[in-house]
Amino acid sequence: MTHEEMNIKIGEIADQITQLEKSKNEIYAELGKKVFPNLADGEYPDIVEQIKLADEKMNALRDDQDFIEAEYKRIIESYTCFLCKTVNNEGAVFCAECGAKLGAKPREYCEKCETMNNPGQKFCGECGAKLREETE
Repeated sequence: MTHEEMNIKIGEIADQITQLEKSKNEIYAELGKKVFPNLADGEYPDIVEQIKLADEKMNALRDDQDFIEAEYKRIIESYTCFLCKTVNNEGAVFCAECGAKLGAKPREYCEKCETMNNPGQKFCGECGAKLREETE
């Protein structure tokens, strides 16, 4: 067997061991899920308490994750141009793509005459074209 073949074989064996360990852990997890309701009746209170604490920590981390994701989305939206949808660098005041002021209330853009109209207008104040489709 060559040096390269031995390295390949070692890698294959390591992958098989990893897969078997993963499978074994999944079996233990499944067994634990089936046995846990019986443990809650008083047997192994230390293990039951550890599982409950882990669940509480996971739920708190999920709440933190949800909060951070929402904050991240809000920040990204604050740097996203309402006109051309370009995501600009943090701290930008104007869009690097079209020059629109970031963070300003979106204004209705008329594609026919390129006039910026006040928010909420349905028709262009310059040419009378319909500005947006009604959504219900």
